[in-house]
Amino acid sequence: MTDVLRRGRASLAFGFFAQGVAFALLVTRIPAVQDRYGVSDALLPVFLAAVPILAGAGSVATERLVRRVRPSRVLRWSQPVVLLSLLGVGAGDRLVVLAVALGVFGLAVGALDASMNMLGVSLQRAYGRSIMLGFHAAYSLGGILGASLAWVGAHWDLALWVSYLPVVVLLLPAALVGSRWYVDGDRSGAAGTG
Repeated sequence: MTDVLRRGRASLAFGFFAQGVAFALLVTRIPAVQDRYGVSDALLPVFLAAVPILAGAGSVATERLVRRVRPSRVLRWSQPVVLLSLLGVGAGDRLVVLAVALGVFGLAVGALDASMNMLGVSLQRAYGRSIMLGFHAAYSLGGILGASLAWVGAHWDLALWVSYLPVVVLLLPAALVGSRWYVDGDRSGAAGTG
């Protein structure tokens, strides 16, 4: 394999890892989110359902968007938006802030998931063998780390923003730098740089 493909694979694996961390940090701190914003038990399912519904909308929109824009470009903007909206969930103080942050998180997660998997499939074609499992393993490892960090935050009763800020500060620049090496498949399916 070429260095371009190796770098593309490593940078995409990091993208999957970062998404696993971010998603686990959010979902494992739901009780803290509920307490911070005073979300009632009756209203909580509405907020929780909005994220996957909007993620689905983001995925469908991404399917249409990649007809004009390469998936690597969608991933380059959606990953930072996911991380910043996670920080918005942790730093806000009003219900409307939570609603907006979760809405943005959901839409961006949909775009992120769709574009990551599109890039993964195009890399897999270029490699000529199965490599998607490695990306999903990176996501799972990120989820384990995110859940562990959430446990630390809950155990030490840290404010959400205190739990989220260091993660965003570390992952955001790394994701932006790594995005330089994403590899798109061209319209005929051969690998090329994005």
